[in-house]
Amino acid sequence: MKTLKHLVGIAALLSATSVIAQQDLKWADLTKTEGAALFKEKCGMCHQGGGMAMVILGRRLPADQVPLENRTDLQAAFIETVVRNGFGVMYPISQGEVSKQQLANIAGYLVKKQGSKK
Repeated sequence: MKTLKHLVGIAALLSATSVIAQQDLKWADLTKTEGAALFKEKCGMCHQGGGMAMVILGRRLPADQVPLENRTDLQAAFIETVVRNGFGVMYPISQGEVSKQQLANIAGYLVKKQGSKK
């Protein structure tokens, strides 16, 4: 009887571990999707389409490197520093406009996008 209880307990633990692993995968997908949506919402007005950042970056970068999603040289810490401190004509963006977690999701999205192209 004791062995049966142990086996049931082990089975429940394995089942819970499987559920947690599936939730972690879903969380990673959600974070990636959320990062993309946040990038579009918070950064897209300048960094997509005909936005000002696209025009300015287009003056000094090759055309294929102008969209941030195509960049291969960006690191999360650099993205976060530029966003919080500004750069060139880009004004600093406060935590009231883009929270720390939102910025981490955006930076993670951009870094993962570039990593998938390598």
